Amino acid sequence: MKFGFYTVLTVLASAFITELLLKDSGYIAIYYQNYAIEMSLLIFLLLCAAIFVFLLLLKKILNSPKLILKKTTSYKRRHANHLLEQSYLMMARGNYKKAEKYAKKSLKYCDAPVIAYSQGAIAADQQNLQDKRDEWVRNAYENHPKAREAILLLQAKFQVSDRNFEEALATLAKIKEKNNSNKEILGLMKELYIELKDWQKILHIMPLLRKYDVLNTPLLDELECKANIHIISISSDAKELTQTWNNASKELKANNDFITAYCQKLILFNHKDIASKKITTFLKKNYAYSLIKMYTQLNIDDAQTSQKNIMQWIKTHGNRDKLLIAAATICQKDKLWGQSSRYLEESINITPSTEALFKLGEVLSHLGKIESSNLAFKRALKLQTSLEEEITS
Repeated sequence: MKFGFYTVLTVLASAFITELLLKDSGYIAIYYQNYAIEMSLLIFLLLCAAIFVFLLLLKKILNSPKLILKKTTSYKRRHANHLLEQSYLMMARGNYKKAEKYAKKSLKYCDAPVIAYSQGAIAADQQNLQDKRDEWVRNAYENHPKAREAILLLQAKFQVSDRNFEEALATLAKIKEKNNSNKEILGLMKELYIELKDWQKILHIMPLLRKYDVLNTPLLDELECKANIHIISISSDAKELTQTWNNASKELKANNDFITAYCQKLILFNHKDIASKKITTFLKKNYAYSLIKMYTQLNIDDAQTSQKNIMQWIKTHGNRDKLLIAAATICQKDKLWGQSSRYLEESINITPSTEALFKLGEVLSHLGKIESSNLAFKRALKLQTSLEEEITS
């Protein structure tokens, strides 16, 4: 469209100039020292046009090597990008040998050589050619300094797949020194620490895991709790145990599993009084039958204090079946058989359980109600048999 417009415009301009020159062809005289050049204006214009065309052609000829080189390079670049694309497609089809071959051919001229190196390394790894894979990674690292973070991350993943966990951690540490906000690196470090059961290191990077949202909050809370429970389990003395407790967050101290593990270890270190206090403090706001059961087995508080605590927990947490069993257990220790039987009957009315029924049979026998006691034992055995059949079926 534009070419046609300019052609018409040129013809019209030529016609107009020609008309003017036919009426008066004009005269040009050029004097230089003893020389004089005379010609009509038309001839002068034609001569100027010829010189201009000549210079234009000369420029084209002189620039042709550069133009040819540019065109050749452009072709090579397009072809290399096509080969890189083919490498990706071959990788997706599981043809790793061709994928590596195409990646190698695309290296020199493609727009994304780092991707080509990565493709080649992954393809070699899939062929179990570890030496060749490492050569790809090494060349990428040497030739592309700006992409070293991504290349080291790829190397770490290869080391993990080879189960060289310590080497992988060393590689990731290099990246973390310069960039500790890389979520991919932090996530991989987390997995490695779990694999190596290095729970202290998990707690060390926990602030970064939370800061950069490597996992959602509930999963991070679960991981933090798991790590602390493992650290508690390997604590060698009460001092280490106390340090773990002091380092724990407020939210963690309200976690049922954490405080259960902590109190169990306190009891093991013969600090039953501290365990009892931690349990009663926890149960003021939170409910955990495992801790209630643990409390009933401690026998630290006197009968009056124990009954006062259990009544307070029932008031706070409601008539729960297992909580009522714990209340009955405390009453049994003090030989309060009537109160114990009432708690057990109330528990059975909520949810019948073999534990409650066996305890009720025992309590009723102490009250001299032999027939009712035998009936409770029979119900307990029947329920136990039914539950066992459900498990085996």
